[in-house]
Amino acid sequence: MKNMTDHKKMIQQGFDTVCGGYDHPSLLFFPETAKRMIAHLNLSADQQLLDVCTGTGAVALTAAQHLSKGGVTGIDLSSGMLQQAKNKAEDRGLKNIDFLQMDVEHLDFAEGAFDVATSSFGLFFMQDMTQALKNIEKTVKSGGKVAISTFTGDAFAPMADVFIKRYESFGREVPPLSWRRLATHELIEEQFAAVGINRVSIHHEPLGYHMNSAQTWWDVVWNAGWRSLLNQLSEDEQAEFKEVHIKEIEKLIGDDGVWFNTEVLIAIGEK
Repeated sequence: MKNMTDHKKMIQQGFDTVCGGYDHPSLLFFPETAKRMIAHLNLSADQQLLDVCTGTGAVALTAAQHLSKGGVTGIDLSSGMLQQAKNKAEDRGLKNIDFLQMDVEHLDFAEGAFDVATSSFGLFFMQDMTQALKNIEKTVKSGGKVAISTFTGDAFAPMADVFIKRYESFGREVPPLSWRRLATHELIEEQFAAVGINRVSIHHEPLGYHMNSAQTWWDVVWNAGWRSLLNQLSEDEQAEFKEVHIKEIEKLIGDDGVWFNTEVLIAIGEK
């Protein structure tokens, strides 16, 4: 894709790297959030939906099953993620869905082309969230809906703090966790208001699961965004990090396991 910034290239490469494992069972909060988002949207069968940062298509594929007379377009920077989404659509026999490699900063759609636009766990990756949301909003007709999802500030506790502390012990700095830019009702409402959407409903989804294996946490790290941090380490450092960190998580989990918090906020704005 033309004129990609270093930030976008990093995101694209990061998700190309993890695309094969993004549907791992340890990441079930992604498809579960998709189900809940589509349920909250109350779609009509003939609507057209745009899914931005579609990834492997969790929202897009769920929506397509509800839009028997309509259609879905999913876009993403990562060709690897898009191929996974296309494969799943084919496996499920869905004919009312298209996946395109496209940048949210350069959306190639007419204004008001869609009834609904969604972006699940995508907006907080944007350097300029307000402009990205504005671009998404423009594709939706008057009276339509724009939906996003994000994690809360406490998501990935208690493992995340242990991971970050260990990572920093390798002399590396952890950048601000991206989802925390949208981790509260107030931050979400501020973004929607900035693009002229003031009718916003926010649904708190207390997702999570009982984690009783350190390997499950490592599966989360290795198959999602945390992997981009590990990619900054050499192979020897990665091996050392994994060995030490797994032992830390085993101690944290103990014999009884712990609750792994993946709670989510789903926001739906009406134009």
